[in-house]
Amino acid sequence: MADGSIAAPFDFLSYKIDKIEMNMEKKVGYLINNAPVFSEDINLSIKLRNTEKYVFEDGASHYIGGLSTLIELIDKETKSVMLKGEFGISGVFIAKEPVEKNAEENFARINLPAILMPYLRASMTNTLSSAGFGTILFPLVNIYELAKNKNLPIIDHSAEN
Repeated sequence: MADGSIAAPFDFLSYKIDKIEMNMEKKVGYLINNAPVFSEDINLSIKLRNTEKYVFEDGASHYIGGLSTLIELIDKETKSVMLKGEFGISGVFIAKEPVEKNAEENFARINLPAILMPYLRASMTNTLSSAGFGTILFPLVNIYELAKNKNLPIIDHSAEN
């Protein structure tokens, strides 16, 4: 490592999309519509999940966290909801060395969902595009602003192992 560089205390191990659910209104107009969907035609809400902590025999702390999104695609002409969906993602991170409590809480509340969001966004884009909805231009999401005032305690399962 170069002089002056800083090693991150958390390593990203893996993620999985853990929920995909979609329902579209059964209307012929929705089936034949291939127009791009722009951010103003999308209602998106995001729910941050509590992070769970596990410490195993090797002393490394594993953190499992994630987020869920609720999405509505709005038909431009009728202004009605043509599709409702829910997507979720979980990820696993590891800290091989002990981390101070404040850094751990900030990571779990802000950094963990911010790292996972692009993976969820890509999955949503690919799924909706493959489902025939054409190009989807999602609104940008500021995870920091979303998470900074949330009190999502870490659920510590360390004593259970």
